[in-house]
Amino acid sequence: MKYVYIYRLTSDSGLAPCIDKGLLSLACCKGGQIRNGKPIHTGLRYRVGSCRDSADYKTDEVYLLGTHKSNFLYLAKITNIITMTEYYSAISKGRTDDIYSLSNGKLIRNHNLWNEGVHVDEKQNIRDIAGKYVLLSDDFIYLGRDAVYNELVDRYGARFRETKFCTGDIAEQIVAECQKYRDGKKHTPTKPVKNRCGGCK
Repeated sequence: MKYVYIYRLTSDSGLAPCIDKGLLSLACCKGGQIRNGKPIHTGLRYRVGSCRDSADYKTDEVYLLGTHKSNFLYLAKITNIITMTEYYSAISKGRTDDIYSLSNGKLIRNHNLWNEGVHVDEKQNIRDIAGKYVLLSDDFIYLGRDAVYNELVDRYGARFRETKFCTGDIAEQIVAECQKYRDGKKHTPTKPVKNRCGGCK
């Protein structure tokens, strides 16, 4: 079974998703919420990582589809899911999204990209960590600043801060349509994080 999660990025900075050495990671942004002053495990990363929709990347084809300014930005087939603790204890080193570190078993915001103003708000950090999971893919299409408009993707895409969920024939059609843009080229983010990271909620 194919499952596609579609969401809209307000910023394509190279942070979320982060692409480096053939691996796409969604490790921050798209995290949880804060209710009554307490972190709540929710958001896209938690939803996919906890198999809330019965979509399990080990037995199904589970995809993330990101759009930016109504254009098709990326499609990633989830090939691994780990916790943020696992990711930030080893895999994140040297990657753009390496903005958390482990201290006494807890995730804390480190100084990477701090001066650039990336996720320096404590509430943003709490929401990031409440997402719990990191979604990984070594099978993806990322167009970055070369993102293109596609009518089918736009028709089923997210309009607001939401995640659209598709399965069955619709998911099959969307994945097939996006595969047309697999060009084997390396694309750069629209506004790389070194300049600014805004609105990656």
